[in-house]
Amino acid sequence: QKGKRKSLQEIGMNPIFKYNMPTKIPAKQTVKLVYVMPKFSLSNDRRGILELNEKNGERNVKLKISHRFINNPN
Repeated sequence: QKGKRKSLQEIGMNPIFKYNMPTKIPAKQTVKLVYVMPKFSLSNDRRGILELNEKNGERNVKLKISHRFINNPN
């Protein structure tokens, strides 16, 4: 392993609002949904990771989000 080892801090956050939450997503379909989280910021050397887990399933998605997108969303 090259480079510095990074520490990881996991903080669970619950959305304060959800919009257009589907119960099922049909095959080969695209669905847009919105999660509104409490206000927070990240330092320049950090990034957020959003995890989406399939209910009663094995498929999981991790999205790495830059501090720039969180601190300056527009």
